[in-house]
Amino acid sequence: MRRLPPLNALQVFETVARHQNITRAADHLCLTQGAVSRQILILEEYFGFPLFVRHPRGLTLTVEGEALLPAVRESFSRLEEISNRLTRQRSDLALKVPTCVMRWIYPKIMSFQAEHPDIQLQVTTALQHSVDFQREPFDAAIVYGAPSGSGTNSLLLFTEQLTPMCAPSMLKDKPQWQAEDLARQTLLHPTRDHRDWEMWLHYAGIKNVDANGGQSFDTLDLAVNAAAQGFGMAIGDCMLASDDLEMQRLVKPFDCIMPGESYYFVYPDSVANQEKISIFRAWISQYCGAAANQG
Repeated sequence: MRRLPPLNALQVFETVARHQNITRAADHLCLTQGAVSRQILILEEYFGFPLFVRHPRGLTLTVEGEALLPAVRESFSRLEEISNRLTRQRSDLALKVPTCVMRWIYPKIMSFQAEHPDIQLQVTTALQHSVDFQREPFDAAIVYGAPSGSGTNSLLLFTEQLTPMCAPSMLKDKPQWQAEDLARQTLLHPTRDHRDWEMWLHYAGIKNVDANGGQSFDTLDLAVNAAAQGFGMAIGDCMLASDDLEMQRLVKPFDCIMPGESYYFVYPDSVANQEKISIFRAWISQYCGAAANQG
């Protein structure tokens, strides 16, 4: 067998390197200073060279220590990730969801939990609309755009149905707008590139509106929330905004609805046969294609 450095000593080494101080590292590890020093000595004897330079006020890494530290941190990180994945209770389902989808899916997740109390959903929101199951500790995810790569299963949830949305108060005097009405409004953008407005204006054949004007936000959710509060007009998705549209917190002043990208439920081959995945896939499939009925 290949002889590896002692793992306890490597963990102590990483902690000491992070704090650059034996006392603080000992406090963090709940060990005595002597125990920490012995672990560092064991590691230095194993390698045959010093890992730290001792100073009156602390420690600094030697050249060899600097070379060793990134590998130790990456190894422990990978071990932690794999350990979390392997030891997670089979009844837990770790799901990654884009922030913009949360308002739509959260009430449905509460319903799922009521129907399946034996499956504990652990939902993590993220600005990223993709997932890397090799590096991220998730069982499944909802992603924006067709998933790529092998080893991943996907289920089409719905395709965007994009159209301008605003607060009902903006339509008091004129329930249905023309292109010239839009030119006088503040456009709210979910991205810095203003792509959604540019695409919709082109799709609708409207040429007298400057897509670069207005206010930019970091997410679709923020832009649509601003629209609901009467700050302007946002391009929203009929599915993601379905509750707001039904409750009349948002209204659609134009009939023109543009199809956009699609959202998918994805999961890796490694969990494809697990019961929790089969149950959640069957449950979420009832919402597939529902956006077509929102226009």
